[in-house]
Amino acid sequence: MKKSLILLIGIMLLLSGCHKAQETVNQSDSKIENSHKDSKAIIALYKEVDSLTQHGCMDRKKMQQFVNEAVDYAKLNPKDTLSPHFMLYAGINQMQVAFSSADEKQRREQALEAINILEKLRQNYPDYRNMIYAYYYKGQIYENLGMHQEAAKTYRALVERFPDTELGKSIAAYLQASGYEKSAEEIMQGFH
Repeated sequence: MKKSLILLIGIMLLLSGCHKAQETVNQSDSKIENSHKDSKAIIALYKEVDSLTQHGCMDRKKMQQFVNEAVDYAKLNPKDTLSPHFMLYAGINQMQVAFSSADEKQRREQALEAINILEKLRQNYPDYRNMIYAYYYKGQIYENLGMHQEAAKTYRALVERFPDTELGKSIAAYLQASGYEKSAEEIMQGFH
């Protein structure tokens, strides 16, 4: 796609011979080059954050930096195939930052921001191949915040959209076992 764009711009230059077209090509090449560099830097930052987390050395500041850079990249490059991946991992990292906070107010605000990131992912990339995890983590966040109705609604949406997946089947079973799929009377009957 990038090569096609550069080729197309090159042909336009040959045909027009216009100085203005040359400036446009130079600017376009620079944007493509910078975008490519930015994505590599974001991936490197993610790998560093993930490695630290897996070794029990969570660096909240670097995690937040990754979240901010990944979300900004997706905003600036909405058609880039990396953007939905960046949004998913930004949401997950924002969740981890939130639930590692000792301050209750900060924890809640950051968790709601993670939900917001995952919701933007769902809205902007509805056919993203890993969308099931956006639903799952969004449900987890709601549940950890004690927002059980929202969690159940999110889990139901996951099961509706991905009924034949292992995660979909597991969440369906979880909804039943946890009482989310039972009426108040059915739950009360279980106590008699």
